[in-house]
Amino acid sequence: MSARTIDSGMARQFWLGALALVLLVFGAFLFTRAMQADEDVRVLYRDSLTLVQAGFEAQLLLNDLRRPSAETRMVIPSLRRKLEEIGRFGLTSAERQDLAEVDRMAAAVELDPNIQRRATLLQNGDRKLLALVTSVRDRTESTATSAHRFRDFALYGLVAVAVLALATAVALVALALRTLSAHRTRLGQLDQMAHEDALTGVVNRRRLDETLPVELARAQRLGYPLSVAMLDLDFFKRYNDRRGHGAGDELLREAAQAWRRQLRPTDLLARYGGEEFTLVLPACDADQADQLVDRLRPLMPERQTFSAGIAIWDGQDNADELLRAADIALLQAKRGGRNRTVVAGREPQIALPLRVVT
Repeated sequence: MSARTIDSGMARQFWLGALALVLLVFGAFLFTRAMQADEDVRVLYRDSLTLVQAGFEAQLLLNDLRRPSAETRMVIPSLRRKLEEIGRFGLTSAERQDLAEVDRMAAAVELDPNIQRRATLLQNGDRKLLALVTSVRDRTESTATSAHRFRDFALYGLVAVAVLALATAVALVALALRTLSAHRTRLGQLDQMAHEDALTGVVNRRRLDETLPVELARAQRLGYPLSVAMLDLDFFKRYNDRRGHGAGDELLREAAQAWRRQLRPTDLLARYGGEEFTLVLPACDADQADQLVDRLRPLMPERQTFSAGIAIWDGQDNADELLRAADIALLQAKRGGRNRTVVAGREPQIALPLRVVT
């Protein structure tokens, strides 16, 4: 997966996260408003019941005004206090006008000795007061109905937001997993590019330098032998000059792939540089390594040959010293006529002429 695809996935992930955050904020707002609507309705009902009760008490006081004038003086103050109590509620302008009219009627009743006019005034005041209480009750019911509708809308909206938020979260998780998988794939590709020889498909010198010390430590811990072989194609420059660089590249590629198919899963074949390759052979002594190298010779394309130098780890040398020993053995094989294998420590001895002392 390309870097552009990964960047696009990260951008979608960002926008999905932003959408999820917006949905959560909107859901929290709806929930708060729904709870506030319930509280407002509860307060409205409480105030309405209190006002209705005060209205009924005022009506009772109005009825008391129908008594003789001597008792009226005791009722009027109570009635005005009750009307003042009603006035403290949130009334509309029309309802306040009705309340003021009732107050004026009460004052007129107190001053008017005519029983018939008093009865008419009290009847009108009672009607005004009843109309006021009915108006408040109807307004309360209407407001409560609207509040309940808003609450239901908010709850339905909250459910919808929750569903959308859940779907967005699922999409976000899926996209995050996909992006993570893309990152892993991309990292794997980068790691492969960093540790694989692009021409031959085998590992490169960097992977060899990383792997060989690990294999030495494992061999020491488990107590098995370990061999390293350096392979170098014979007369490769001559072949490259005669056939061309394309043919030389194809020879390297075919040889490396043919060799790799003959190796064990634990063996490592690396391109050391140019036409030179390195074999790391765990649990393989000198004779076994020599036999394995001999099995690789018939696999060379175009009937080409290679020389090999093998070094056995003595349990003391580090990776560079072991590679140097194998490289010296390879040099001995080259000097010995090529197309042969030399094991470090088994180089053929050259007889030197004895000096005659006279």
